[in-house]
Amino acid sequence: MLVLDLWGIFFALALQAACVVRPHVVGADGSLRVRYGALVDIRVPAGRIASARLERRYPEGRMLQLGEDGTLDLIVGGQTTVTVELTEPVALLRPLGRPAQARILRFYADDPRPAVAALRRTAGPGPASPAPSRITGRSGG
Repeated sequence: MLVLDLWGIFFALALQAACVVRPHVVGADGSLRVRYGALVDIRVPAGRIASARLERRYPEGRMLQLGEDGTLDLIVGGQTTVTVELTEPVALLRPLGRPAQARILRFYADDPRPAVAALRRTAGPGPASPAPSRITGRSGG
């Protein structure tokens, strides 16, 4: 049991560390990269982002939920804070490798206001963001 306990503690610490060093990112070209440690990495080209808004939601269930309507919830601490609507679905891999598509992304950011502002500057037709912006702190955990 001691070995299993130590393995569980190591796994939890490794997941937390992966989430801290791999945050969500808004690129210089306005693209979005939504990540949850090493488990989820979704790249969204700037041209596919229709809108972004600050929206605090408290969905119930697993860390990653994909609804039949194409809505992906990437839940951290029982909540999501940013909603990004896309012009067309984006492909993604679920944590165990099964492919899926999502048209609406909901995810958590420690400080969502700068993230939403950076995404709004590049949503739809318009100028690109001048510099990449890390979405504060962590992407999960």
